[in-house]
Amino acid sequence: MKSLFSRLWNNTFHLEGKFIRTAWQLFIPGKVTQEFFKGKQDRYPHPIRLFAIVMFLFLFMVNAMLKDVENGGDGEFFNYQKSVETETGDTIVADESVSDYERMKFEAARYDMIQDYKKLPENQRTAEATRALDTLIRSFAHRHKMSAEPLDSLLDNPPDTVGMGINLFGGKGKTEIAVMDLVRYEPEEIIRRYKLDNWVQRTLVRQGIKSYKTPEAFIHAAVGSLTWAILALVAIMSFVLGLLYIRQSRYYVEHFIYLLHFHTGAMLLLLIATIGEQLNLWGDEMVGFAAFLPFPGMYIGMLRYYNQGWFKTLIKFWLYSFCYLIAFVLLFVLGMIVVFAFY
Repeated sequence: MKSLFSRLWNNTFHLEGKFIRTAWQLFIPGKVTQEFFKGKQDRYPHPIRLFAIVMFLFLFMVNAMLKDVENGGDGEFFNYQKSVETETGDTIVADESVSDYERMKFEAARYDMIQDYKKLPENQRTAEATRALDTLIRSFAHRHKMSAEPLDSLLDNPPDTVGMGINLFGGKGKTEIAVMDLVRYEPEEIIRRYKLDNWVQRTLVRQGIKSYKTPEAFIHAAVGSLTWAILALVAIMSFVLGLLYIRQSRYYVEHFIYLLHFHTGAMLLLLIATIGEQLNLWGDEMVGFAAFLPFPGMYIGMLRYYNQGWFKTLIKFWLYSFCYLIAFVLLFVLGMIVVFAFY
């Protein structure tokens, strides 16, 4: 069994001398790629395997942090309710806020209470009964972290609507769904009641309701898509570097592996900084510094790897950064659309 698991560890993660040696060298811009193309490939893990290892560790850490938030950590991703019992025996929400969907459910429940009161015979809706109901409504609002509006303003005002999507495709991309319907009916029933015959509308409503009910599922799906997004970004920017350095007649794979090593090092640096921050070895500012450091690191790497003058490299660095920003935004938006549509 020891031999079996040892082989599994080595073949799957390849975490032996090669990885440790490569890990610190990734922080020297351009070094690993230079050595790789000097014929020393056997000294280093395969670039894609190395990227996969670091990405796995990075996503594992991010998901662990998200799980901690979901289980009542200090983060503010989901803002779930946390009920506690007071000394008087009453149960209140101790957290600062409640998820949007839970708030909608409480808003609908409060509205139902008010409508039931309005259905009472007029002789039972006395001033004393109104004051009692007002007290109950305020207590309910306090328990569920809602605004404690006066009863008079609530008698004739149902909960608001929720917009699903944006105004695209000739104004057919956005649908206003009443909160009451959102919490009472399943998505397919809402689609039928609102007579949504457009595929975009149906998808936005179906997935929008799902994101309201389980926002953590969307977050985890978006995090999980990060690997393919970065690989796509590397592929696009390798083509950009090929154009910027077209006179050097380099192969596309040379730019691709350079950027693959660069992004692997950037993620590894951020991973180490975040782990240190979680272990209270340093503060949040170190994570911010680790996120900023790849920016000048890219310029230094281009100087070392492509071996051009500092002024030419600076011009190409700014052109690269501009293209990188555009590609990143486009891939991010496209990725969020795909994740939202299919998660």
